[in-house]
Amino acid sequence: MPEIGWPVVLLFVFATHLPFFALRWWRTRETRHAATTLTFVLLVITYGIRVLAPELHIGVTPAWERVRVVAWAAAAVSLAMLAHHAVRAFRPR
Repeated sequence: MPEIGWPVVLLFVFATHLPFFALRWWRTRETRHAATTLTFVLLVITYGIRVLAPELHIGVTPAWERVRVVAWAAAAVSLAMLAHHAVRAFRPR
């Protein structure tokens, strides 16, 4: 059993959020929810590798660090889409 630390806590948090955003995406078919779901999938993979297989490397870099960079990009896209949606929702018609 892995030691309970921040990576385990974050894995739990991201894994519990993932099904809710996936369900929201499945129900609405909105691209912004797809981006959020992808972000949570990548974060679960990142912390899953970090907690369960920390010895896994791609070259000399730990595999979880490589996936984390992709998760950052997905998070940036997701946040941009959220901001775009919020601006459009509050814009006077």
